[in-house]
Amino acid sequence: MKRVAELLIIALAALCLSSCGKSFKDIKVTSCDVVSVSPKGLTSFDAELNLGVDNPASQITLSQMNATVKMDGSPCLYLTADDVTVAPRTEQNYSLLLHGLMDSNFNPFTLLSLIKQPDLSSMTVDVRFHGALKSGIGKDFEYNDIPLKNLLGNL
Repeated sequence: MKRVAELLIIALAALCLSSCGKSFKDIKVTSCDVVSVSPKGLTSFDAELNLGVDNPASQITLSQMNATVKMDGSPCLYLTADDVTVAPRTEQNYSLLLHGLMDSNFNPFTLLSLIKQPDLSSMTVDVRFHGALKSGIGKDFEYNDIPLKNLLGNL
């Protein structure tokens, strides 16, 4: 009987984790606006984004969010974000606080040239985060080499 209970718990955990993954696929970012950017010295900054999110699924908390922006395959910017909880079955705006740090080997003047001519074709982003349902069951997600041009084009 104990063995059956253990197998049932394992099966339920697997079902919840796969459900959690399916829930994330249903969530859509509908808008993204930069509210503010505050430089913190020469190589770091804080930024506030206003994200529109359509969540037809259950409540989800995103934590341990970080990203690496790369230009021509070399890291240029490291980003982390504060945790955010997305309400269930709603479409609403969320404030997301980002903290950025420029890679020490990256030339900051290259970013300035992107302001004049925004060619994002050589830029990609690696994203990692932990998503958890209200029950606390969660899963780590990782997406690598997403073209930044495609990502920003979907917002």
